[in-house]
Amino acid sequence: MRIACVELPALPLQLLWQREPAWRAEPTVVVDEDRPQGVVRWACERARARGVLPGQRYAHALALAGELRAGVVAPEVIAAGVDAMARRLHGCTPEVTRGDDLDLGTFWLGGAGLASIYPSATAWARAIAAEVAALGLIGVVVVGFSRFATCALARALGRGLVDGDGGGRGGAAPASIVRVFACDADEKAAVCAVPLDRVGVEPRLRDELARLGVTTLGQMVRLPGGGVLERFGAAAHRLYRLATGEGWDPLAPEPPPEALDERVFLDDAEVDAERLVFATKAALDRLLARLAARRRALVALSIEWNLQRAVGHHERRVDCIKPAAPTLDARALLGLVRLRLEHQPPAAGVVAIRVWADDVAATREQLALFAEQPRRDLRAAEAALARLRAELGDDAVVRPVLCDGHLPEHQYGWARIDRMVAPRPRRDQPIVLVRRVLVRPRLLPPQSPRVRDDGWVLSGLEHGTVTNIVGPYVVSGGWWAGGNGSGGDTSSDGAGGPGTYREYHFAEIRRGDCLWLFHDPGPRRWFLHGAIG
Repeated sequence: MRIACVELPALPLQLLWQREPAWRAEPTVVVDEDRPQGVVRWACERARARGVLPGQRYAHALALAGELRAGVVAPEVIAAGVDAMARRLHGCTPEVTRGDDLDLGTFWLGGAGLASIYPSATAWARAIAAEVAALGLIGVVVVGFSRFATCALARALGRGLVDGDGGGRGGAAPASIVRVFACDADEKAAVCAVPLDRVGVEPRLRDELARLGVTTLGQMVRLPGGGVLERFGAAAHRLYRLATGEGWDPLAPEPPPEALDERVFLDDAEVDAERLVFATKAALDRLLARLAARRRALVALSIEWNLQRAVGHHERRVDCIKPAAPTLDARALLGLVRLRLEHQPPAAGVVAIRVWADDVAATREQLALFAEQPRRDLRAAEAALARLRAELGDDAVVRPVLCDGHLPEHQYGWARIDRMVAPRPRRDQPIVLVRRVLVRPRLLPPQSPRVRDDGWVLSGLEHGTVTNIVGPYVVSGGWWAGGNGSGGDTSSDGAGGPGTYREYHFAEIRRGDCLWLFHDPGPRRWFLHGAIG
């Protein structure tokens, strides 16, 4: 079975040069942070020629090469580049195995069952190289028969490929290298010349083997296997077995990316454009949510309409809707769908709808706008409040605020609403009851001495009588403002004054409401001050 290895040398450097194309002709490094104490992670050949090596501090590297260019490539950017390459390679084969963190930018592709698609291994390799070039990257594609051998050869061929020379005029990136082996013997002969430092050998082991005159894989495989294990350890013996072909290192392909499509099935055949747009909205919303979760934006929306000509006879019509720019705006897309249906109505009733998308990487602004689409339109609310203020005055739109006060009616006030803000409820807090306070306490009818507390009618017969009353909870104050402090409100409506004394109670009525009332012992009257809910 044929195996293809794709090696993207110095992938973070290539991503940095995509962001800064003018740096290709300059010594360039990738640092973990843009400050003097930042550490160099990747260095191009131009920088290495001036003594700049990975692991050095940025300040040290800058002292070695004054014209050095440095940039930070975030881990999520690198991960996005690897994911994009894996998606492109899945178009060449369903079996794609990506390397781990130590093999960053390395992919293996299985070639089983592709003979009817590609006429030769060379055609397959060129198709893979075209996918690499489509992402603006350069790499090495080696088609052979062994996972280890193809990887070693790809890394050896890729040495110096990303050197910043540009490979052409205007700093353009050079073309990828393609190598195809016709037989297993040719591959084994070529891999014997690969230097040990190109296959990830630890520096200590590399130096120990170099003292024995062993610098290539071909020289290493001529050593006795038992001696390698005894003298150099298990890691060296595993490398030895892989190089000789004795070790088993199969591919571990990842599943192909899930197809981004959504479907809607209609109960009855539908031809009305407005209802078809409404039916498409549900599928489109789900599709855009999945795209946003993958940090992708839609560049083309494909809609397949399943038309029912007659019972048991169906036809398919496919429309491609392309917005002006990549987007995640469902409203704009539905407007384009409506225009297409109004000018090109379906020839028969639609019984099923399928939508899918061509996508690209989404910008941060697109993802933020998609994530921040609320059910409440704050701009529309502010426009409505502005009209109210213009008609009724600036104090017509207010909100409650807490104030310092002794009595309940003095513990809140009203402030103007300058702008609307989205609510941010805290899910981790327990649900609490809210006390709704009347602007002024309401005088209640006097209680008959013959009626107990649990038979008192407070808010009408439709609400029922009081079933339970709890209290009193005494609020006493205001004596510092004047009066003799002997108790009782000075005002007949219970609004409070000097020497205020109130006995608050919670009354449950038969309908289930909880009322908040107090007794003023001065005039011996009851007042309703609010409700709990």
